Formats: sequence, structure tokens, C-alpha cells
Amino acid sequence: MSVNTSHNLSGPLDEVTASYRATWLRPPHTEVFARRLDQLASFLDLALNEPAAVQKVQDAVAELREVPRLSTALLQITDAALSIMGTEFGNVQVIDPRDGSLVLVAHAGFRSGFLDHFAVVRDDRSVCGRAARHSEQAVVADVRATPALEPHQKVFRAAGVRAVQSTPVLGPSGRTIGMISTHASQPGSPSDRDLRLMQLYARLAGEVIARHLDRSPAAADGLAVRRPDTTTLLLPDHSSIDALTGQILSETINRIFAAGLNLAGTLQLVTHDDLLARRVQAGLDELDEAIRQIQRAALEIGLHRPAGEGSRPPHVDIGLAFPTRTGR
Repeated sequence: MSVNTSHNLSGPLDEVTASYRATWLRPPHTEVFARRLDQLASFLDLALNEPAAVQKVQDAVAELREVPRLSTALLQITDAALSIMGTEFGNVQVIDPRDGSLVLVAHAGFRSGFLDHFAVVRDDRSVCGRAARHSEQAVVADVRATPALEPHQKVFRAAGVRAVQSTPVLGPSGRTIGMISTHASQPGSPSDRDLRLMQLYARLAGEVIARHLDRSPAAADGLAVRRPDTTTLLLPDHSSIDALTGQILSETINRIFAAGLNLAGTLQLVTHDDLLARRVQAGLDELDEAIRQIQRAALEIGLHRPAGEGSRPPHVDIGLAFPTRTGR
């Protein structure tokens, strides 16, 4: 854990969270699931090869879920990111749904010059902005050797920053709802292991952040459901059916994800019992088939959606296979 003390920026935090609406927090459309499942396979492979590290991430998120306030959760997320990446500085940003900008809401190790410069990021001419635009992790091994970051060089030098990584935080809808960035005082790229652990932590922390945002007054207003009067019968439209189906699929994927991590970690620990290893592997195979069934169900939803009700999700062959222990 970093020795730096994390701090909230309460004014920006209050403003950006008040802007959230339920549409940013709804379950994902079916086309989002292929990407999620592909990432799931990567995380399970990580759990198989780095069970202790993944367990630490899971423990950190378990503690995070018990935190009653978003402001406190953001401080823990910042500290955890510094610990995972082994860096001196870090910050957390939340997307403002009004204009898609990144608003800095928590940090560790920075002074006012850096905080003022990156208070609101509205374009992709920064590491975090690029990560948000493409909704994928972005890494810069040396900011001084990156011409595109010239507008920020003076601020980086004053803050002692040489390397940066930014990892998107995704909400249940699959949209980027925030960003976790860490900054190092020496140039160099993080290891693939650390970057994947950061992705795993950001994915799980995103569920916690989304849950807090969902409790905000603005989100609550967006989720309000009008009650039918005595003369009107309200039948569910296709959008509400899709939302319900998406919620069921999302919950199922989360359960498979948790079960897969546990089984992959267990398989790694089995060294002398061939029968037990085969049974654990059989469990992983069952999860693999469950994921394929979810994919087929998602495709069926798209195929039977009436014309004009949204685009049909593309047929994506994930080619997913849960990791198998070497020699089994």
C-alpha cells in the first residue's frame, strides 16, 4: 500500500454524481456480452497462474463492497491501484454523463498544479482521455518521449511523473463510467501481469461505483416507474424486455465469473490428486458450456428483435476455452 494519503475532491464529486441518470447504469445490450466473455477468459487464466494475487484483488473488492459512502470507496480504490501497480501517484476520475468529460474526484500524491490542470478532461490528448475514448487500457512508458503529450509536459515535470497507465472503469451497461490512473516517477511499462490485475480490479470496482451512483437522487429519479391507473393497461415494450433480459444475463455472467475464479484457483493448488483435478477441470468445462449457451441466447434475442427495435448483435465466435492446467 502506498505511503501517500488519498484525498477526495468533494466539490467535483458531488457535481458529477448528481448528473447521473439510470440510462448510464442499465444492464448491457446483448452485443456487449461477447467482449465481456472474452475478458472473462483472460481473467480466469490470470487466476490459474496467479492465484495469490487474484485472491488479494478479490479480498480488496470484498472490503470495498462494505463501504457505505462513494467518497470513501474512491479513496480505497486509489490506494488499491497504487498497491497493485507499485507507483507513487494515482487518481480516480468519474465520467460526467452530460458531456462525457472525465472529472477528477480522488487522488494520492499530487499537488494543486496537477489537480487544476487535469480537473476536467474533455478530449483524448491525454493518457486517460485516450483510454476513455477507446474504452481500453492505455499505457505510456515515458511521457517525455511522447510528442502527443506535449501540452502536459510542464505539469508532468512539476509533479515528477514519467510513466502513466489508465484503466477504464465500466458500469453494468458496458459504458465507461470512470478511470483509474497510476503514475510512476521513473520511465517504464508495467508488467503484463500487473496490467491484467489492474483490469480485474477496475472491473470489480466498477460494480461498486455503479451501485453507489445508482443510489444517488438523480439515478433514483431516472429509475422511477410510473404506476398504471385503473383505465390503462401497460404492457412491457421491447426496451424493457431487453433491459430485464440484460440484467439476467449480467447477473449470470457475474456468477460464472466468481465461480470460474474459484475453480481456476483451486485447480492450480491441486498437485497430487488426479481425480480431484479432473473433477475441477470438469467444472470449468461446464462453465465454458454455460458461457456458450449465454452467447447463443444473446444472439437469439437479437435475431427475434422486431425491425426498427435496434441493431441485431453481430455473430461473434468467442472461441472461449477455460484454462486447463498443464499436463492435465
